Amino acid sequence: MLERAERFIRCFGTVVACVLIPAQIITSLAYLTGRRIIQFSTTPLQELEWHLFFALVFLSFGSVLLADRHVRIDVFRERMSPKTRSYIEIFGFIIALVPFSLALIYFGSAFSWRAFLIDEGSRAALGLPHRWIIKAMMPLGGFLLLFAGAIITKRNISLVLEIRRAKEV
Repeated sequence: MLERAERFIRCFGTVVACVLIPAQIITSLAYLTGRRIIQFSTTPLQELEWHLFFALVFLSFGSVLLADRHVRIDVFRERMSPKTRSYIEIFGFIIALVPFSLALIYFGSAFSWRAFLIDEGSRAALGLPHRWIIKAMMPLGGFLLLFAGAIITKRNISLVLEIRRAKEV
């Protein structure tokens, strides 16, 4: 089951990146063209650019973690044994990633639900409506991050147990 979840998260992150990065580039070019050359109001394009970036960041959390492309202090990590690295990953998941993911899910859900209930939109006159859609990316990103972290933690626990069994033999 975890293999299926991992494939889904990786595939989802790839699709998100393949769709949102070109969309963000096109939106940025349209925004700059409209603002600098044609000189018309580009508030919706500017907000769309922010929304695309926000969605890209939150929806790619899980796949970035699974691809091991997240920020870490490699200077120290590379000097450690695989067992020590696994322990650090396990404790990092429990101490940092779980609380962060749960906070994203809990507060992001409340945040987007409130926006939905009041039909929140942009404060700008020409801004985008339905702000709850972009706010819903926070709990979704937290959920993907939590699942990706659980997959990696399961791998690390298996590695630690394998190393222990090898030492007992």
